Amino acid sequence: MSAVMLHLNTTLLILTATVLLQGLVWLLVWFTQRHLFELRLIAAGFIAFGLGLVLHVTRNALDVPLALFVISQNYLLHIGMAALAHGIARFLGQRGNPALIWGSIAVVVVFWPAALLIDPYNTAVRILASNLIGMTLILFIVQTLARDRTQPPLLRWATIGVLMSDFIALVLRCGIAIEYWNDQQALVQDNVQAWYFFFFNIFVTGLFLMLLLMVGVKLSYGLRQKNDDLSREVAQRRELQDQLSTSLETAKALHEEQKQLLRMVTHEFRTPLAVVDRAAEMIDVVLDKPSETVSRRLDSIRGAVRRLVQLIDRFLDVERRDLSFLQPERIDIGSLMERVRKHFAGLELDLRLRFTVQPSLSFYWGDPEMLGTVLINLIDNALKYTTDGTPVEIVARSEDKAIVITVTDHGIGIPEAEAALIGRRFFRASNTTPATGTGLGLYNTRRLLEYHNGILSLRGGRGGGTIATIRLPLPGVVPDVSMEVA
Repeated sequence: MSAVMLHLNTTLLILTATVLLQGLVWLLVWFTQRHLFELRLIAAGFIAFGLGLVLHVTRNALDVPLALFVISQNYLLHIGMAALAHGIARFLGQRGNPALIWGSIAVVVVFWPAALLIDPYNTAVRILASNLIGMTLILFIVQTLARDRTQPPLLRWATIGVLMSDFIALVLRCGIAIEYWNDQQALVQDNVQAWYFFFFNIFVTGLFLMLLLMVGVKLSYGLRQKNDDLSREVAQRRELQDQLSTSLETAKALHEEQKQLLRMVTHEFRTPLAVVDRAAEMIDVVLDKPSETVSRRLDSIRGAVRRLVQLIDRFLDVERRDLSFLQPERIDIGSLMERVRKHFAGLELDLRLRFTVQPSLSFYWGDPEMLGTVLINLIDNALKYTTDGTPVEIVARSEDKAIVITVTDHGIGIPEAEAALIGRRFFRASNTTPATGTGLGLYNTRRLLEYHNGILSLRGGRGGGTIATIRLPLPGVVPDVSMEVA
C-alpha cells in the first residue's frame, strides 16, 4: 500500500496563513485587554514565526541568495518561538528564564551563519539544531505550566499534552535527521516535510485554543476578584454608613444637650446682668449731681451690659438656626471706630489707643453691634497682653475691594509653633498667664466675622507683639440686592 501523499506547498501555505492569523488575533486580544501586556509577546511570537514561514514559502520565487533566506528564516522562526515561550511564562505570572531565552537566540544567531559557511549543503545538522532548540523551549513551557497555580489543573495538563505531542514529533524528526545524515535528498523529500507541517498545523491550532482558554480563565478570575472586591467595598461602606448614622444621632443628642446647657447658662447670666444694670441706674439716681467722670463710668457700665445681653440673644438665635439674628445696616467705619473709642474711654483706657481711618473710606453693610464687639475683643486682647503701657494702633483702610482693619500691639506676641492653633475654642497660648482669659474671645471674634464673610489673620510684628488683621469684602452683607454702596 502506498503512503498517503500531501502537497508540500499547499500544507506550508495553510500553516503560514494559520500562524499569521493567530498572531493577528492575539494582537487584537491585546488591544482589547491592554492590562494583559504579556499578550504582546505571544502575538509577537506568532507573527515572527509566521513571517519566518513566509520566507520559507517564497525563497525559491525571489532572486535572493539562498543563504540569506535560510539565515533570515531561521532567525524569525526561533525568535518567534523564544518570544512565545517568554510570553507564556509572563502571562502565568512567572519571571521565566531570560538566560535560556537569550541563550537560544544567541545560538541561532551564531550557529546558522557558521553552519552555512562550513557546510552549506548539510541540511541534517541545521534540522537537528533547530529541533533541539525547539525541544528545549517546549520543556521550558512545560515546566512553567507544571509550576503554575493560576489556571485549572485540567487546562494546564491538557496544554502540557499538546506541547508534548510536538516534543515527540521533534524527537522523531531528530531521529530521521540522524538516520538520513548522509542522504540529504531523502531527508527533505516533499511528503515527509508535508506531513510534518500538517501535524505542526494541528499542534499550533491546539496550542492557540489552549492559550485562548487560559486568557478566558484569567479574565473570568479577574472579574470574580473585582466583584468580590466590590462586594467587600459595599459591605465596608454600609458599615461606615451605619457608623456615621450612629455618630450623627449621637452628635444630635450632644448638640441638643449643648443648646439646653447654653439656654440655662444664658438665663443665669441675665439675672446678674440685670442686677448690675439696675444698680448702675440706681447709683445715678441716688447720687446728687454726680461728677462727669462718674456719669460717664455709669453710662459705660450700662452700655456694656446692653451689648452683652444683645450678644447673648444673638448667639441663642444662631443655635436656633434663625438667620434673622444678623441685622445689617449701612456703617460708617469712622463712626464705628469712634464708638469703640468711647467704650474704652469709659474704662479710662483710650489714652493708649491710636486710631487712624483712611479718609473717604467706603461705607460697609454689616451688623454694627457684632463688628463693634469684634474690634473691642481684639483691642482688649492687645491691651491685656501689653503690660508696659505701649500704645495700640488701630488702622482702617480700603484695599482690593475690601475694608481692612489692623490692630497692632507690642506685647508678648504669639509663639510660632502655636500660630495655627490660636482662635480655636478654649485654646490659650503657652506664654499667657492663667488669669488673662478663657480662650473664647478670638473664637467668638472669628465666628462673628464669618457672618460677614470676613477673615481674621494673626501674625507677629517685626519688633515683637501681634498684628491682627480683619478683612471685610465690600459691599458687605447687603440686605437687599437692589441697594448700592455709595
